[in-house]
Amino acid sequence: MFWRNKKGTFGYIKRQRRWEIIRTMLMFGISIALYAAGYIATKSNKNLLTLAAVLGCLPASRSAVGMIMFLKAKGCSSRLREAIGDGADGLSERYDLYLTSYAKNFQISHLVMKGKSLIGITEQEGFDEAACYQHVKTLFGQNGFRDITIKIFQEKGRYLERLKSLRESEMDDNREFDEKVLELMENLSL
Repeated sequence: MFWRNKKGTFGYIKRQRRWEIIRTMLMFGISIALYAAGYIATKSNKNLLTLAAVLGCLPASRSAVGMIMFLKAKGCSSRLREAIGDGADGLSERYDLYLTSYAKNFQISHLVMKGKSLIGITEQEGFDEAACYQHVKTLFGQNGFRDITIKIFQEKGRYLERLKSLRESEMDDNREFDEKVLELMENLSL
């Protein structure tokens, strides 16, 4: 479908945010139009079109919640994308992940997996590393992934160095396992 964007690709959050806004406005617009048509036709609120309009607000409200979440989320900046450049060539990678938990939300701009090492970078102000590690470890444990080292960087220079060393490392390269872990991260994100 042309309006669906592939999760994990650069620019996903920006494109999905636009789609969520359009869809929400359209859904509320339909409900308002139904209500107006019923009121104009009968000069009263007491008609079936009003009922249909009110029931139409349920999916529209659900869509509004998704829209609000995408409005809060920020994707990977173009500057960071340029800095990463070819640094992740040959590695399994994802962009624009936004993990939600009961207490906090975690924006991860770029994520790479190789062997048993998962590294990422965030551009989120006030990023709570400890809470993110705990959340991801719990999710991995619930899905049968064990002994994965997780490190989310906040400094671009240190991340790029670690990315380079990970790419050049000789650790076991199990692309299928790496993709499964990143698919889980994708599925757990917005």
